[in-house]
Amino acid sequence: MAIYEIFSHPILVRYKTSIFSKATFVCLIINLITLLCPFFITFYSQGFWKKIDVYREQPDVSFKHKMLLLLETQSPDELIFWSTYEQLNQLMNHELLQTMPLVEHREEDYNRDGKRDELKMTIDVPLSKKKVVSVKLLLIFDYKLYFYSDFSMECAAYLQYSTSLPGSSFSTFGELSLMQRQPLKHAGKDDKYNIPIIDFSEPGNPPTSFENILLGYIRRNVTTSLKNTYSVWETGLAANESFKINLVILYPEETILYKVGFWQLLKWALVQYIAVFFIFSSISKKIKTYLFQKHLLSSIVINPIKQKI
Repeated sequence: MAIYEIFSHPILVRYKTSIFSKATFVCLIINLITLLCPFFITFYSQGFWKKIDVYREQPDVSFKHKMLLLLETQSPDELIFWSTYEQLNQLMNHELLQTMPLVEHREEDYNRDGKRDELKMTIDVPLSKKKVVSVKLLLIFDYKLYFYSDFSMECAAYLQYSTSLPGSSFSTFGELSLMQRQPLKHAGKDDKYNIPIIDFSEPGNPPTSFENILLGYIRRNVTTSLKNTYSVWETGLAANESFKINLVILYPEETILYKVGFWQLLKWALVQYIAVFFIFSSISKKIKTYLFQKHLLSSIVINPIKQKI
């Protein structure tokens, strides 16, 4: 007949001694090493307090129907400027020729998740025989995130292209990417940068040029930029004497930096500490078992087997 193990349990052997003894002192030192060494190892190996982390989120982006357009021609005195800001048009009136382009655009949501995936736009600018050699375009967007903090801001996409050859059309394709010099909050409402990029409320400092507008924008710690761009410049003059701009701007999923909260910070620290602590705990237990079983430390042994016998 085959014999097999049906049940087992360990035998607990106790070792007792007084508080002021060599065995107590040795055990205290081993316990302190077991508790402190995992902390020092995890702390000085970097990443113990993980204050900044990343996550992925599809931003909620929408075009605000606000833009600035500047076309430079072969004649330095014939600059073609237009914007959706009437105050800015008035400020530019003494320097630049204003024209009214035909603008068509639409935003697509391909995966039907309620968030727009891209912007398609065409701009048709009447030229009256002017030869365009440079394009500067600034588009204004609303940008929102919801996963951790309720973040919202007014952001911009700026594109520029110049050449020595006059063109009839310009096409560009790119991605509106988030740029961070500081992490976002982990919770709560964050609308610090939900302010106009082109602000006419500041006295004595009107936005009278692309340089001033872009300088004020780039000083923000959180901005957007047009990345991964591909451009096509068509040379020659259009048959209808107009310059056409074609845009496709994608709103990709972003990798976002954020400050972790207290409980996530504590959880990450405990996971690292406990992982190393188990190793030291196992080693210290083997050391104490060896010391007491070999009677290297004097103590009173309470063995349940011998007591029953």
